[in-house]
Amino acid sequence: MLSTRRVPDLIRDRLTPRVGQVAGALVVLVILLIPALLLARGYFPTDDCLRHAAKAVDGRPWAEILVLRPGILEDPHTTWHGLLRCVHLATDCGVEGLILLTVAGLFALVLLAPLPWLRAPEAWLGAWVFAWISGGGQMRLLLGRPFLVAMGCLVFLMTLWTRDHARGPARRWWLTLALFCAAALFHGSWYLLALIPLAFLLAQRWREARGLLLAWICGSLLAGVLTGHPIAFLGGQLLHMRHAMAPLATAGPMVTEFAPSMGSGAMGMLLLGFLCFKLGGEREGTLLGDPIFLLALVGWLLGLQVQRFWVDWGLPCAVLWLAFELEPRVLRFGSRAPVGRLVLAAGTCLAALLLVTTADDRRWSERTHENSIVTDRPELRGWLPGDGGILYAAHMAIFYDTFYRNPHAPWRYILGFEPAMMPDEDRATFQKVVTEYDNPAAFRPWLAKMRPVDRLAYFSGPSPRALFPGLQWYPVGRNIWLGRLPSPLSSPGAAVRVPSNP
Repeated sequence: MLSTRRVPDLIRDRLTPRVGQVAGALVVLVILLIPALLLARGYFPTDDCLRHAAKAVDGRPWAEILVLRPGILEDPHTTWHGLLRCVHLATDCGVEGLILLTVAGLFALVLLAPLPWLRAPEAWLGAWVFAWISGGGQMRLLLGRPFLVAMGCLVFLMTLWTRDHARGPARRWWLTLALFCAAALFHGSWYLLALIPLAFLLAQRWREARGLLLAWICGSLLAGVLTGHPIAFLGGQLLHMRHAMAPLATAGPMVTEFAPSMGSGAMGMLLLGFLCFKLGGEREGTLLGDPIFLLALVGWLLGLQVQRFWVDWGLPCAVLWLAFELEPRVLRFGSRAPVGRLVLAAGTCLAALLLVTTADDRRWSERTHENSIVTDRPELRGWLPGDGGILYAAHMAIFYDTFYRNPHAPWRYILGFEPAMMPDEDRATFQKVVTEYDNPAAFRPWLAKMRPVDRLAYFSGPSPRALFPGLQWYPVGRNIWLGRLPSPLSSPGAAVRVPSNP
């Protein structure tokens, strides 16, 4: 008969192996549940996810949707759109269904990527909870955009090359080659993937750095070959980056993701604090030899100039590094108190669930058609652009929402998802409009080109009739107005009366 003193030890020995399985199941369940709950509440992203899904359903090239400058790489996400279109054709899934699928699927892709190598999955989710509390970032994981494919590949590869010691070098290299190729195909920006071998180079892990560098080069070239036009793909991505990074005259970068990160809050302080604390200590070699930590640090530094280096590269690596720091501590605690570890895992999952699904309820509110430019609104009949017309607007939000609502519309957009793709003269007009939005003279080049089938969309609280007396206006809703040439001026080439410069 067992001594009563051995009963707790026996229970602990039998419970400990099961706690890790239960904790892992809870983490996976929460990762799948978070986007499902948000989408059920009516959440929709408001930017590129909309146009990716609409492009897949529409099927036309961008040249038939946008007014493009000559020589532009029309679609840096051809493979992503092709994949979504295959899903659309195979399942008859519409734009809304594709958005639900990409938001939930890509969120899960990133957060599930390192779990096969983690003995304490709750440490990974707990690290994200800390990141969300300290600096936000949960919204970016729910945007449903293909950069999350690259982020998922980043997390997977950094874990694979630092934690997987059982897989053979050849199998690991071929898997890495495939992931580099997939990230370049689906997201583009193949040149940014060089940050991964760079991190191993900085960590002086020469063999891994050589293997990753070769896999990156071969994967990027293979991606270009698979597109059918490798030179245009590889060179066009670099050219697109150069144009996208061009600043506005007085209003900073054209895309908010290119703005500085301003130090990244508590996560940045954590990185710098550990760096200062460990330098000169007994774990100096371990810290400076950790490519995950070094890539997080590089992402933080580059993010001081362009925040996308931080949010897409530095932050995931910082969270992964923090998870690996927490994991042995969680395991030691679980070996002494398995029930306590189970409670800790459940609390972490609950915190992640509540933190994301209850944050900023305005972002989760349901979107309606009442304030959108939609062809099925009878009151907008005659106010929408005609066949072959152009919708002029200085806000990308108008393009995202209108193209999402009307993927097969017979008009084009002067401004789409990237100002760098506009013709040079229209881009110059756009720059002036952004910096002098309330000055009607800034719109002069667009107004002079408007035809009866064209429309001008304008964000304004009061009526813009006083600013643009040469146009007729109709309030679409939510401070959006549509302007058109009045019927007396409906002959081709008719001029629009614009107030003189003050």
